[in-house]
Amino acid sequence: MQLPIDECEEWIWDSLNCTDDCGFEYVKNGNKEFLIFNTNNFFADAKAIEKIRKITGMVLLQISTHRGYSQLWFGRYHDDSVLHRDDNMSLHSL
Repeated sequence: MQLPIDECEEWIWDSLNCTDDCGFEYVKNGNKEFLIFNTNNFFADAKAIEKIRKITGMVLLQISTHRGYSQLWFGRYHDDSVLHRDDNMSLHSL
């Protein structure tokens, strides 16, 4: 059973340790859903990213940084019948 997307958003914010001037977007495309986080203070480490994956089922797909702002894309399959694919999700599979 997947966590609802609003709980995923809360877990990710907590793990990213963002302080201020932050925001996010939710995008759904077919059976895939994405949370895109915009932050000016990105302090997560590999353990935090792994914690996000294990708890939410969302995989970090992309990080881009420009002038001190970072954008982090997390994604997962929405359909419970393909939840087992989350462990093998990669940027190429989306």
